[in-house]
Amino acid sequence: MTIRPPEANATSGTPRRRAAVALLGALALLASLVAAGTAAASPAPSNPEATASVIGGHSTEIANFPALAYIEGSRATERYSCTGTVVAPRVVLTAGHCVEDLESSAIVEPSEIRVATGISNLEHIPHEKVSLVSQALVFPGFNPALVHGDAGLLILSAPVTAKPIELATKAEGSLYGPGRNVKVAGWGINRIDAQGRGHIPNQLQSAVVPIEAAESCRTGVSLFYGFYEAERQLCTLDSPNFEVTPCNGDSGGPAIATRSDGTAVEVGIVSMGEFTCSPDSPAVYTRVDQISGWVKHWIDAVENGGPTPKIKVPVAHIPTLTQERAKELSFLVLEEAFKDRFGKGQEKTIRCVRQGKSKLKCGLTWYQGPNDYFGRVNVFYSLRHNVVLAGAHYAVHWVNDQCYFESGAPESCQVHSKQR
Repeated sequence: MTIRPPEANATSGTPRRRAAVALLGALALLASLVAAGTAAASPAPSNPEATASVIGGHSTEIANFPALAYIEGSRATERYSCTGTVVAPRVVLTAGHCVEDLESSAIVEPSEIRVATGISNLEHIPHEKVSLVSQALVFPGFNPALVHGDAGLLILSAPVTAKPIELATKAEGSLYGPGRNVKVAGWGINRIDAQGRGHIPNQLQSAVVPIEAAESCRTGVSLFYGFYEAERQLCTLDSPNFEVTPCNGDSGGPAIATRSDGTAVEVGIVSMGEFTCSPDSPAVYTRVDQISGWVKHWIDAVENGGPTPKIKVPVAHIPTLTQERAKELSFLVLEEAFKDRFGKGQEKTIRCVRQGKSKLKCGLTWYQGPNDYFGRVNVFYSLRHNVVLAGAHYAVHWVNDQCYFESGAPESCQVHSKQR
């Protein structure tokens, strides 16, 4: 699912999250209204413009990156996945745009997020490795329009055993020297073919890439991003090989340096980059030394009972409902309502007509077994308690195909209906 660039700049880069590919646990996708939180005629396709691993990386094990966390969430505008790091038993650090929806400014509902720790492969995630989230927090200095301060925290409902990673402090500016190598890691897109399709492996990927000098960063990102600030951000560029870069879905993942004593320390949070994930362009990270004080205060509050820091709650607004998202939500509604009668249906067609900025009416047909199905789904966004909600009402009818087309008396055929 494509994540749009910040509205303030038409040539901005793309935040590195991705459409969710493997829901963790029992995420509620849609009821008559579902809480909002990165689609076409079928749910959650992979899309390299949307958002998840390391281009030019190699397979690795979680033992090499014990703090790494896989994050999935659901909001009105999308389902998505990000990467994060465990920084305390109940605290996970990630990108701000993995916590705050750039489309609506709404904070993701904690109940719609799952976090997996201590895993290398996404194909079979043990239930005990999946954590619930009790609170989602965005860095108070996060500016979505400029993508500055792109950091957020997820407070877990119960502690995890993953070893926390240490964070760079303001006294460790030497860790950001140009040419210094950092490790990056994540799950997802590790190559893009000639047609622009991304390949998303289940296995954790990692690579080493050097930090680029500030002025070179500013020049290198200028074609897709005009707000680079060396005091807030860093970038990496795999020069002269141009083979390695974080990609969509690595959002919130770490850039890891090594202190002189050999300690691994997180210096950057994957934030954004050129939308095709080209290794020829720099990748941009939030500097951890600029937000580590805030993280420390929250760790103290969560783990030690310290005072609760001030919480930023942005004012949410209803975004435009796209045709693609309306179709995806329609499919989710029908899968929930009709189970295999829709899931195993043939020749599914859906066409949506806009009824307003945040409302579409979608006509649909399919057949399954002896029956033909037809009807409509009305999909819409609404705002409730500063949260964007996705809603849907449907009316679907079905009739026996043989009776309707071969009996010679279609008016006598029984028509069944289901609606909500």
